[in-house]
Amino acid sequence: MDSEFVYRRRVEFADTDTANLIHFTALLKFMEEAEHAFYRSLSPDFMGFRWSEESVFGMPRVSVSCDYLGAVRYGDEVDVRLRVREVRRKAIRYAADFTIERSKEREVVARSDWTIVCARREHGSLDWRGVEIPPALKARLEAMLTA
Repeated sequence: MDSEFVYRRRVEFADTDTANLIHFTALLKFMEEAEHAFYRSLSPDFMGFRWSEESVFGMPRVSVSCDYLGAVRYGDEVDVRLRVREVRRKAIRYAADFTIERSKEREVVARSDWTIVCARREHGSLDWRGVEIPPALKARLEAMLTA
């Protein structure tokens, strides 16, 4: 398995501000889109959440950071280069470089790091509790660490 997953997304008008630059929240949305595309590449039926009669399984973010390094404008194609940084019992840490093509080279325009936890909530309760990463997912994530 490759050590990174690449997701390409064009910057749309709705992603920009009045200066024609990408709004900072749009890159966070691109990051989450890349994460979900990554999960689909591992297993077409895995979407990061599941409902059962007893509970719902989810993968909420518990930490997110993003450093903005260069301008991104309407129409740019952004590659989100996602990497698995750490796999724990209940949590996964990802990193990503956001690149665009400038002068026939890829320029890093942002870097992000985020942590998600696997969690379950019983129906009728507002409380989520951490649960172990599903074994099949954990094995695939760990394979990316050593690739």
